[in-house]
Amino acid sequence: MKIRFLKMKDWLLMTAMGLLGLTSCHCGKEVAQEPQQPAKPEKDPVETFDPGKMAVMYGVPQMDFEVKGRVTDEQGKPIKGMQVILVNQTVDISPEYFQEDNPYVQDYIRNYSDTTDAEGRFETQTRDVPVETQRVLVRDIDGDKNGHYENQMIEVKFTSEDQTEQGSKWYQGKRSKEVNITMEKK
Repeated sequence: MKIRFLKMKDWLLMTAMGLLGLTSCHCGKEVAQEPQQPAKPEKDPVETFDPGKMAVMYGVPQMDFEVKGRVTDEQGKPIKGMQVILVNQTVDISPEYFQEDNPYVQDYIRNYSDTTDAEGRFETQTRDVPVETQRVLVRDIDGDKNGHYENQMIEVKFTSEDQTEQGSKWYQGKRSKEVNITMEKK
């Protein structure tokens, strides 16, 4: 009776884990008896990948993204003092949800933004999961100095031609794109 109960408990536990997506991994090697002599260390499973077997790795692929360019008004004149933020997928700081008093948002802006210079130039970067599109938020933060402009969220599409650095394993490299952003007055 006790053995039957334990088998039922194990079956229920494994079924629940399977439904939650938690499964065991099998490397496809035969289980052998313990060797008498010390075995040579095996190679890294990633380096000896066999398409017939599953490679088991844990982690999240990462890629660096860089956006640089120029911010101008509708007449093509450069705008100084615009804040340009490269917004990665893990953060939502779009204009309608922007909370400047949030310490997480403040820290993110401090690390992943740039302010345009006298020629309207900026350069900002972030590390994110490999995606095709990154969002760039442009904010007018200098008050009356350059006039008043509408905050703007634009999407920058990256392709394989934008790859400037190759990566390996979890680091997928770097993609860089140059963009020109035209701001509208309020």
